[in-house]
Amino acid sequence: MKHILLTLTCIFLYSSLCRSQEKKYTDSAVAEYIKACQCKYGYRYGWKLKSVKKHEAYSRVKKIFFVSFKNNDPAKEAPYVKNEKIDNDVVTEQHLLTQTETDSLFNIIYGYNYTGYPSKILVFECKQPENAILYVDNDDKVLFSINICFSGTGHQIWTSKNYKGTHTTTFGETCFGKYEQLAKLFRSAGIRNIK
Repeated sequence: MKHILLTLTCIFLYSSLCRSQEKKYTDSAVAEYIKACQCKYGYRYGWKLKSVKKHEAYSRVKKIFFVSFKNNDPAKEAPYVKNEKIDNDVVTEQHLLTQTETDSLFNIIYGYNYTGYPSKILVFECKQPENAILYVDNDDKVLFSINICFSGTGHQIWTSKNYKGTHTTTFGETCFGKYEQLAKLFRSAGIRNIK
Protein backbone atom coordinates (compact mmCIF):
# COMPACT_ATOMS: atom_id res chain seq x y z
CA MET A 1 0.00 0.00 0.00
CA LYS A 2 2.88 2.36 0.83
CA HIS A 3 4.36 1.83 -2.64
CA ILE A 4 1.07 2.63 -4.35
CA LEU A 5 0.64 5.79 -2.28
CA LEU A 6 4.24 6.83 -2.99
CA THR A 7 3.78 6.17 -6.73
CA LEU A 8 0.56 8.21 -6.84
CA THR A 9 2.27 11.07 -4.98
CA CYS A 10 5.16 11.03 -7.49
CA ILE A 11 2.74 11.05 -10.42
CA PHE A 12 0.83 13.98 -8.91
CA LEU A 13 4.02 15.98 -8.28
CA TYR A 14 5.34 15.23 -11.78
CA SER A 15 2.08 16.33 -13.44
CA SER A 16 2.01 19.51 -11.32
CA LEU A 17 5.59 20.27 -12.34
CA CYS A 18 4.74 19.73 -16.02
CA ARG A 19 1.76 22.07 -15.77
CA SER A 20 3.86 24.78 -14.13
CA GLN A 21 6.47 24.45 -16.88
CA GLU A 22 3.78 24.74 -19.56
CA LYS A 23 2.73 28.03 -18.03
CA LYS A 24 6.22 29.45 -18.69
CA TYR A 25 5.54 29.34 -22.40
CA THR A 26 2.44 31.51 -22.22
CA ASP A 27 3.67 34.30 -19.98
CA SER A 28 4.27 37.92 -20.91
CA ALA A 29 7.97 37.38 -21.70
CA VAL A 30 7.06 35.08 -24.58
CA ALA A 31 4.40 37.51 -25.78
CA GLU A 32 7.02 40.29 -25.73
CA TYR A 33 9.45 38.09 -27.65
CA ILE A 34 6.84 37.33 -30.33
CA LYS A 35 5.98 41.02 -30.57
CA ALA A 36 9.68 41.96 -30.91
CA CYS A 37 10.13 39.43 -33.74
CA GLN A 38 7.26 40.77 -35.85
CA CYS A 39 8.25 42.52 -39.06
CA LYS A 40 7.91 46.24 -39.41
CA TYR A 41 8.87 48.26 -42.43
CA GLY A 42 11.66 50.78 -42.08
CA TYR A 43 15.30 50.69 -43.10
CA ARG A 44 17.85 50.41 -40.28
CA TYR A 45 21.58 50.96 -39.92
CA GLY A 46 21.63 53.82 -42.41
CA TRP A 47 20.47 51.64 -45.32
CA LYS A 48 18.23 53.15 -47.94
CA LEU A 49 17.14 51.58 -51.21
CA LYS A 50 19.67 53.71 -53.12
CA SER A 51 22.56 52.70 -50.87
CA VAL A 52 21.61 49.01 -51.12
CA LYS A 53 21.81 49.16 -54.90
CA LYS A 54 25.27 50.74 -54.69
CA HIS A 55 26.54 48.07 -52.30
CA GLU A 56 29.68 46.36 -53.61
CA ALA A 57 27.97 42.98 -54.07
CA TYR A 58 25.11 44.38 -56.12
CA SER A 59 27.33 46.58 -58.29
CA ARG A 60 28.50 43.36 -59.99
CA VAL A 61 24.96 42.00 -60.43
CA LYS A 62 23.23 42.71 -63.74
CA LYS A 63 20.23 40.36 -63.47
CA ILE A 64 18.23 38.82 -60.65
CA PHE A 65 16.12 35.68 -61.14
CA PHE A 66 13.50 33.94 -59.04
CA VAL A 67 13.66 30.19 -59.68
CA SER A 68 12.09 26.95 -58.60
CA PHE A 69 14.08 23.80 -59.24
CA LYS A 70 14.26 20.05 -58.77
CA ASN A 71 16.45 19.25 -55.79
CA ASN A 72 17.35 15.59 -56.14
CA ASP A 73 20.65 16.00 -54.27
CA PRO A 74 20.24 17.88 -50.96
CA ALA A 75 24.01 17.73 -50.41
CA LYS A 76 24.55 20.04 -53.39
CA GLU A 77 24.37 23.69 -52.29
CA ALA A 78 23.43 25.09 -55.71
CA PRO A 79 21.94 22.32 -57.87
CA TYR A 80 20.63 24.96 -60.30
CA VAL A 81 24.18 25.99 -61.32
CA LYS A 82 26.23 24.16 -63.94
CA ASN A 83 29.51 25.59 -65.23
CA GLU A 84 28.73 28.79 -63.30
CA LYS A 85 25.48 29.37 -65.24
CA ILE A 86 21.81 28.54 -64.65
CA ASP A 87 21.20 24.85 -65.37
CA ASN A 88 17.94 24.78 -67.31
CA ASP A 89 17.74 20.99 -66.92
CA VAL A 90 17.25 21.45 -63.18
CA VAL A 91 15.37 24.77 -63.07
CA THR A 92 11.64 24.22 -63.63
CA GLU A 93 10.54 27.87 -63.42
CA GLN A 94 12.47 31.11 -63.71
CA HIS A 95 11.59 34.77 -63.85
CA LEU A 96 13.93 37.67 -64.62
CA LEU A 97 13.06 40.51 -62.26
CA THR A 98 12.11 43.92 -63.59
CA GLN A 99 13.47 47.05 -61.91
CA THR A 100 10.22 47.44 -59.96
CA GLU A 101 10.38 43.81 -58.77
CA THR A 102 14.06 44.27 -57.82
CA ASP A 103 13.12 47.32 -55.74
CA SER A 104 10.36 45.28 -54.06
CA LEU A 105 12.82 42.46 -53.33
CA PHE A 106 15.37 44.81 -51.76
CA ASN A 107 12.61 46.54 -49.78
CA ILE A 108 11.59 43.17 -48.32
CA ILE A 109 15.14 41.99 -47.58
CA TYR A 110 16.48 45.26 -46.17
CA GLY A 111 13.33 47.15 -45.25
CA TYR A 112 11.49 44.59 -43.11
CA ASN A 113 13.14 44.34 -39.71
CA TYR A 114 12.32 43.33 -36.16
CA THR A 115 9.76 45.50 -34.38
CA GLY A 116 11.86 45.34 -31.23
CA TYR A 117 15.11 43.78 -30.13
CA PRO A 118 14.54 40.06 -29.47
CA SER A 119 16.80 38.42 -26.89
CA LYS A 120 17.27 35.38 -29.16
CA ILE A 121 16.91 35.05 -32.89
CA LEU A 122 15.40 31.92 -34.39
CA VAL A 123 16.92 30.75 -37.66
CA PHE A 124 15.72 27.51 -39.21
CA GLU A 125 17.75 25.27 -41.47
CA CYS A 126 17.01 24.95 -45.15
CA LYS A 127 18.03 21.37 -45.91
CA GLN A 128 16.28 20.77 -49.22
CA PRO A 129 15.37 24.08 -50.88
CA GLU A 130 13.35 24.21 -54.09
CA ASN A 131 13.30 27.99 -54.57
CA ALA A 132 16.09 30.52 -54.87
CA ILE A 133 16.98 34.09 -55.73
CA LEU A 134 19.89 34.10 -58.18
CA TYR A 135 22.19 37.08 -58.68
CA VAL A 136 23.82 36.96 -62.14
CA ASP A 137 26.57 39.05 -63.78
CA ASN A 138 27.00 40.36 -67.36
CA ASP A 139 28.34 37.00 -68.55
CA ASP A 140 25.26 35.17 -67.17
CA LYS A 141 27.36 33.63 -64.39
CA VAL A 142 25.63 33.10 -61.06
CA LEU A 143 27.61 35.06 -58.46
CA PHE A 144 25.59 34.20 -55.38
CA SER A 145 22.10 33.16 -54.35
CA ILE A 146 19.67 32.82 -51.51
CA ASN A 147 18.19 29.32 -51.24
CA ILE A 148 14.76 29.48 -49.63
CA CYS A 149 12.62 26.87 -47.87
CA PHE A 150 9.25 28.62 -47.67
CA SER A 151 7.55 25.73 -45.86
CA GLY A 152 10.21 25.57 -43.16
CA THR A 153 10.93 29.31 -43.13
CA GLY A 154 14.64 28.77 -43.60
CA HIS A 155 17.28 30.03 -45.97
CA GLN A 156 20.95 29.70 -46.83
CA ILE A 157 23.33 31.91 -48.76
CA TRP A 158 25.45 30.36 -51.52
CA THR A 159 28.43 32.15 -53.09
CA SER A 160 30.30 31.03 -56.21
CA LYS A 161 33.91 30.09 -55.58
CA ASN A 162 34.81 32.36 -58.52
CA TYR A 163 33.16 35.44 -57.01
CA LYS A 164 35.92 38.00 -56.41
CA GLY A 165 34.05 40.46 -54.20
CA THR A 166 34.50 40.82 -50.47
CA HIS A 167 30.77 41.07 -49.69
CA THR A 168 27.86 38.93 -50.80
CA THR A 169 24.09 39.11 -50.39
CA THR A 170 22.12 38.81 -47.18
CA PHE A 171 18.63 37.79 -46.14
CA GLY A 172 18.43 40.55 -43.55
CA GLU A 173 16.62 40.01 -40.27
CA THR A 174 14.46 36.88 -40.10
CA CYS A 175 11.44 38.61 -38.62
CA PHE A 176 8.02 36.95 -38.65
CA GLY A 177 6.27 37.68 -41.93
CA LYS A 178 9.30 38.16 -44.20
CA TYR A 179 8.94 34.72 -45.83
CA GLU A 180 5.27 35.41 -46.53
CA GLN A 181 6.19 38.72 -48.20
CA LEU A 182 8.79 36.95 -50.37
CA ALA A 183 6.33 34.17 -51.27
CA LYS A 184 3.84 36.81 -52.46
CA LEU A 185 6.56 38.40 -54.60
CA PHE A 186 7.48 34.99 -56.10
CA ARG A 187 3.80 34.30 -56.89
CA SER A 188 3.27 37.72 -58.46
CA ALA A 189 6.30 37.00 -60.67
CA GLY A 190 4.59 33.82 -61.92
CA ILE A 191 6.50 31.24 -59.86
CA ARG A 192 3.90 28.61 -58.93
CA ASN A 193 6.05 25.95 -57.24
CA ILE A 194 6.72 27.52 -53.85
CA LYS A 195 7.87 25.09 -51.17
